[in-house]
Amino acid sequence: MGKHQRRDKIARLISWGHWFTFINILLCLALGSLYLEASPPSETALATLYSVVNWIGHFAFLPFVFFIILIFPLCLVLPYARILRGWAALIGSLGIVALVADLLFYRQYGYHLNSYSLAQMAKDAETVFAGASFLIILGVLLGFLVLLGFELLVANYTWKHLQELQRRRIGASATSVFVLCFFTSHLTHVWADAELYEPITQQDDMFPLSYPTTAKTLMAKHGFIDVESYQAQQQMLMVADNIRLRYPQNELLCTKRPDERSKSLIVFDRLTQQQQRQLATIAADSELVGFNGQLLGHPSRDGGLFQLVYGLPDFYQETIARQNIAPAYLKPLDDFGLQVNWYASANWSQELTLSSYYQDSDLLALQGFAPRPRNQLNIVFIDGDDFAKLPDILAKTQQHQLLVTALAPSDSESILGQQQFMPKNMAVPLYERGYSLPEHPIAGLMDLMPTLLNQTMSCAGGTKNFSNGESLTDNGERWPLIETYSPYIVIYDSEEITILDNTGQFSVYSFAEFELKKGAEPPVPVLIDALKDLKRFSRSAKTD
Repeated sequence: MGKHQRRDKIARLISWGHWFTFINILLCLALGSLYLEASPPSETALATLYSVVNWIGHFAFLPFVFFIILIFPLCLVLPYARILRGWAALIGSLGIVALVADLLFYRQYGYHLNSYSLAQMAKDAETVFAGASFLIILGVLLGFLVLLGFELLVANYTWKHLQELQRRRIGASATSVFVLCFFTSHLTHVWADAELYEPITQQDDMFPLSYPTTAKTLMAKHGFIDVESYQAQQQMLMVADNIRLRYPQNELLCTKRPDERSKSLIVFDRLTQQQQRQLATIAADSELVGFNGQLLGHPSRDGGLFQLVYGLPDFYQETIARQNIAPAYLKPLDDFGLQVNWYASANWSQELTLSSYYQDSDLLALQGFAPRPRNQLNIVFIDGDDFAKLPDILAKTQQHQLLVTALAPSDSESILGQQQFMPKNMAVPLYERGYSLPEHPIAGLMDLMPTLLNQTMSCAGGTKNFSNGESLTDNGERWPLIETYSPYIVIYDSEEITILDNTGQFSVYSFAEFELKKGAEPPVPVLIDALKDLKRFSRSAKTD
């Protein structure tokens, strides 16, 4: 083959490679749009524009990189069209299969494939039915063969119709758009990272193999910022001052239920073991029924008070207090004309007051407790030192639906480390009358207000618009139970307990014996769902 013939053939092969890559870019863009559809909508117009530009630039860049690394060199050293078409079809098929697999996994779990996630996916598949992982492998192989056939058609079509495609003169325009989008998205991300503009930076993990240039590395390298100062500023995004509430999640559209019986909730701050035994005796004499399950309190009384009253994770506590926000369910109750009263015993701690969250609240003295039998909601707080007041309160609420519980376990202050999160160490009593609660293996304080309100009002979307808890009157699977004991997140599942701290470190314990499972990792799907659910009532603060 002459020198000029070889050069012309190489030029033709490179041109063919461009068109083959262009077709695959269009295919990747189509698949990539499903990542956009599966991700939460952007909060600002700028973030929306960035997501579109980033989508175009990123999914144009991926096939181009494969072309530059795996196809272009062979065009120079092995200029044989048939071999290159087969090789390109093989590479394209493998790449598209990987992208489709990652896309399906992302839509199911909310994050991308890696070595651990593959094992997790196989494990989850086997829990559905034995042999499911084999079917997944078989499906991947069949998908690969189908895509290989498609890629061979594309490779042969673009080769045979190369001159016709070249006459269309769209290559230069398309390339300009792709390059412009790629650099624009990265430069925008550099700015967003420097400004801590979260509507953009929170999209970092939206697309696979996405490693945008960051301000922290780029600007620190050139001496524009100090890394420690940057990290300190970035950590500020996680404190309460930067949480923007979306509470309630949507406007509460509620109707009043026909049951007009008054409801009362009696709450102790903490009960000793002896007082719990006395409570069991008093409950039996007053025809109260013990909860058939385990109710977990909060290690601290103030955290427990917040979780009980608001039905929210305790990391919202400071934000609620600072913004002076009342519990969302009070408005529909007021619209129904239902009187809500808050009482406290004489020794109830002044540090455990509702006014620390919203100033319009008022704790009435317990000696003035004179409840009505109908259309009233009473929450009665009793200090452990005022335990003797309980029989009188129970006598006055004989016609009420009633719940009796405590905020914190009896000896939570004496147990150090993660042992305090052992279910038996977190347990608090729960007695009820008039609710006929079904058996539940486990529950938390965030479930009590939804339970109390369940037979008072019915809201569109249930209680999810104003609480992370669930009504204990409902049947159904309770696992996992997600609790926050600041600065910890604790996931109670049927077989294991996962404890995460605010540095991202985690420990996994067996549920029954609470023994540390060395080398164990948290169940990823549960973890993803838990974090999403906990942050349901927050959105990142926008940069104005």
